[in-house]
Amino acid sequence: MNVSWFKNPDHVVYAPVDEFTSNFAKETGITNLRQELDKFRADPLPEGKNLKGKKRTTIKLFVPDMVFDEKIDMGDSIWVYMGENYESYCIYWPE
Repeated sequence: MNVSWFKNPDHVVYAPVDEFTSNFAKETGITNLRQELDKFRADPLPEGKNLKGKKRTTIKLFVPDMVFDEKIDMGDSIWVYMGENYESYCIYWPE
């Protein structure tokens, strides 16, 4: 993962957690996606966390500010990464 890739707005989608999980859980086959996001939000790991779906999909949850030396916009949020061939999702929780 390269920090400059995540700085490119063409590679990032900003999504509220409820809207994101309702759609993305079905697409990936990760039925407990919301619970995993909430758990990771409560206790994020510097190395991130990989989740495997039932539809031959693996996603990585991570917090960019914990991974890269350089800070990025909304880098303290949880991001979902599936590789540089796909958009990355910056997930946010409503206040």
